Amino acid sequence: MSDQLWDEFVIYVNCYSAVAETVDTTRRAWVRPAFGLEEFVRDANPFVFDERGSFEEAVFDSFHDMFADRFEKGVCSSEDGHALCREWLASLEGDAYGTDLVRAFLQCATDAAFRDACPAIERQLAMRSVRIERNPQEEPHPYVEEIPTHNVTDSDVEAVIRLLAKGDEAFADLLRKRLADEDA
Repeated sequence: MSDQLWDEFVIYVNCYSAVAETVDTTRRAWVRPAFGLEEFVRDANPFVFDERGSFEEAVFDSFHDMFADRFEKGVCSSEDGHALCREWLASLEGDAYGTDLVRAFLQCATDAAFRDACPAIERQLAMRSVRIERNPQEEPHPYVEEIPTHNVTDSDVEAVIRLLAKGDEAFADLLRKRLADEDA
């Protein structure tokens, strides 16, 4: 048994990554993933926003609640995290996510694979935190296109008419007449 302890987000991302990898592996084999798995991967995605959470808040919140109830200190071993993930995924199975969440998780995340992935995920999350700290997306600067203001003069209008007419004085006179009619 490993004596390394992991926080809830490392365990959550490890769990999410295992199911996402099963979905990706299935797609690479040109097989449609089981019902609900793609929806789960979309809703549980922990990398959409800068903060810890998921695309659909309720998904991460349900994991957080189960983790907090079980681990008062806010950390757990990879083995305990693996067991929690199985229970949490089983609790989500049903109408929205189908009945293959636990199977998809176990297909990719054996106890050993889950344990071995925790340090890499912790490093990934630490690097992501540094990047987010340098380039946060919470309050993006709005793009405001500054359009230069210019009062149109008669010489500007005449220059455009000359460009459009290309030396055809009859056409230039027609354009001047149309402008005069529109102004009237």
